[in-house]
Amino acid sequence: GLPPKEFMLIQEIARRPETSQRTLSENTGMSVGMTNLLIRRLTRKGLIKVNQLGWKHAQYVLTLQGVLELALKSYNYTVYTMRILAQLRDNIVAALRREHDAGERDFAIVAQDEIRDLIDDTVRGMALAGARVTYYEDYQGVPPGARLVLTAVPIPPPPAFRRTLKLVDFENLDFRVAGRPAA
Repeated sequence: GLPPKEFMLIQEIARRPETSQRTLSENTGMSVGMTNLLIRRLTRKGLIKVNQLGWKHAQYVLTLQGVLELALKSYNYTVYTMRILAQLRDNIVAALRREHDAGERDFAIVAQDEIRDLIDDTVRGMALAGARVTYYEDYQGVPPGARLVLTAVPIPPPPAFRRTLKLVDFENLDFRVAGRPAA
């Protein structure tokens, strides 16, 4: 596969083939020198073609091989993302099921945005008899007497809570799914 910087440059060229090297470097966060080096490398690999439009103007076009490489890398990233989401869902189910089976019925969950939506969808699909789930955007909203606080935010919980449980490990999202290392 392509190294990340080459992939980023190919993505940018696919979006804006008529752009200058300077604009490509600004949009990718790379220096003009690095962008120039990568353009030459991608040209040698046959992934892009450079059409000179004038002395200072060029057009960068993905070749068929470049389009295929972009599509393959995008596909692999999508599969990897789906595996991460499935692993997150499995972790959420396992944690909630374990706590519910141990007698816990009140779940205070600190989560935001898409992760909250994922947790909410997962909880609705589970049969947790008698469970009460309350969501909070941050720790300040959680009542001080909460017995268990489930966390899905990158900020560690304050020590005031009796018991907390991480639903998402933001420091290690490189899960192993179905016995295979993540792509």
